[in-house]
This record gives sequence, C-alpha cells and structure tokens, in this order.
Amino acid sequence: MKDKEERKLQFVLRYYEDEKLDTRKALKKITGIAHQNKVSGFWACFSGIAAAILICVVSYTLLSRKEHHTVLITADAMVTRYFLPDSTLAILSKGATLEYDADKYGQANREVNMSGKIYFSVRRNALSPFIATTEYAQVKVLGTEFEVDEYRKDTATRVYVKSGKVVFKGRYGKNGIVLTKDMCGMLTHGDEMPVAVHAVSPNPSAWAIGKFIYRNTPIDEVLKELSLYYGTQLYASEHERTITGEFKTDDLGEIIALIEKTLDIRIIQKER
Repeated sequence: MKDKEERKLQFVLRYYEDEKLDTRKALKKITGIAHQNKVSGFWACFSGIAAAILICVVSYTLLSRKEHHTVLITADAMVTRYFLPDSTLAILSKGATLEYDADKYGQANREVNMSGKIYFSVRRNALSPFIATTEYAQVKVLGTEFEVDEYRKDTATRVYVKSGKVVFKGRYGKNGIVLTKDMCGMLTHGDEMPVAVHAVSPNPSAWAIGKFIYRNTPIDEVLKELSLYYGTQLYASEHERTITGEFKTDDLGEIIALIEKTLDIRIIQKER
C-alpha cells in the first residue's frame, strides 16, 4: 500500500512545474477518471444525435401528414339550405346530415357522405362527377336535381330524379340502375340492386323546393298529395277534373282557393 502511494507522489513531483501543475489532469491520470469521462461523453454525444434524428423524423411525419378538413352540416331543427364549394345546393330535411372533405372536394370527384333526406341541385361538371354516399347506397351524377331519402328507421333507400340522369346502386355494388327525369328508384337494405318504382306523389321534393307542380294531374291525386303533405283530409265535389299549375307550399288555404276558382269546384277539408 505504501509503495503504491509513493509511486503516485513521485509522479506528481516529476511533472511539477511552478504555477503549471494541473492537479485535475494529474488526478485523472492517476485514478483513471479520464477514461470514464470519455465513455460518458461518447454516450452523451450518441444520445444527442439519436434525439436529433428522432426530432427530425417526428417533424417530417407531422409535416408530411396531410390533415383532412372535414365539414359536417346537420339540420337539427328545421330544413337547412347549404351551398357546397362548387355552388351545388343541398337542402337537408330535419335530422339529415351532410359531410365532405374540404381539401379533396372538387378534385377527381365531388364526394359527400349523407344521412336522412337531402335534395341536391348539382352544378354540372363533366370532369368531376358528383357522388353522394349513404350507409347503404351511392348515387353518381354529372349535373342534375335529385333527392336521396334514407332514414335509419326505414328499410330502404329511395332516390327521386327531378331532372337529368343519375346512376343509383348499392354502396358496395358494382352495377346499378339509371334513373332519369321523374323516375324513382328503391334499394331494399340487404339487396344488391335497386329497382325502379313509381313515385308516391307527383311532387316528392315539394318540401325542399317549396312548390307543387302539376301537369294535367287528376284532382283526386292532387288532393291526396296535399292531404299527406299538410296532415289533413281534402275532398273534391267533382272527381273528373285535372289541373295544370304551380302552387307555393306556404299556405294551404290559398292553394285550395286557387284550385276552387280555377276548376269551379268545391273542396272540403276535414281534420284527421
């Protein structure tokens, strides 16, 4: 033990110069602490490089990841009118929803997701088809006016075309049917293909456009539609008449007065 301490002392005396002795350097030389600091320095340097690489990778990932700006429209309490970025008009019935990606809309396609009942007046664009997708069905058009009706409580999706032409198919189906002006289609949930059906009334979209349009329509058919729309019962004193005209949906009393005057008949209204 004494021999070891004596050797250390001789080392210090050998390298000693007045005001030049670096005691820390000498101590490191003797005890071997320098080696440990080198090792620690290496790991510190390595950790720093690794952290820098990790920061770069995370930053690149965050910057390169494109965020999707989803727009969601919900008609909570009343009929809601909404213009899409291409000026296509969507009229949502109460409870309906409409959703689309603002970054992608209008590029290869004009795609929207929807639920409930929505009337679309699509601005024509042959280079960018308009596609409306529901839970069970899909409708593809270039430019037209049509209505999609799909409520969760119902067992079918219905499409009515007011003008133009649409392709109506199951959401995951390969083939569909073509519907043109005044045609209706229905897809029973669980079936692969929709079928063409008769419209339940002359103006399925009166709720959206605010207008009843009749062309030589039998008076009984007109009153049946008005009764259903306004939740009442209407009867005509004459049943062999037809009517051509357009009536706003604002006031049932005004519609009745105009029909009575035009056809010279009497209409009886009974509450249900």
